[in-house]
Amino acid sequence: MHIQFSCIGGFANLDLNFQIDTNELPKGKKEELQNLMKTADLSNPHLSKMVGAKAQGADSFSYQLDIVDDKKKKSFSFTDTTAPQEVRPLLDYLRNLAIEIKMAE
Repeated sequence: MHIQFSCIGGFANLDLNFQIDTNELPKGKKEELQNLMKTADLSNPHLSKMVGAKAQGADSFSYQLDIVDDKKKKSFSFTDTTAPQEVRPLLDYLRNLAIEIKMAE
């Protein structure tokens, strides 16, 4: 599975972008990511209709998540205020992973 993720905004005007093939992740991180994705229920048709979300407020983040699996692409846009509760742990994990990758560069 290929994931492209971006997180922008906040007080520091954060701009994080990364893309990764989940097969390149260490086993523990891959399993945790898969569990978070399952919990987020990204197959829910309601979530795929949440596109074009823009952060409102000086400290809000906007997230863009694109997932390609089995040649199918799903795209999601969320903000801190529009992200459903079950999706937030996934967004937090991906944001932290993006920071980790950026710090390693």
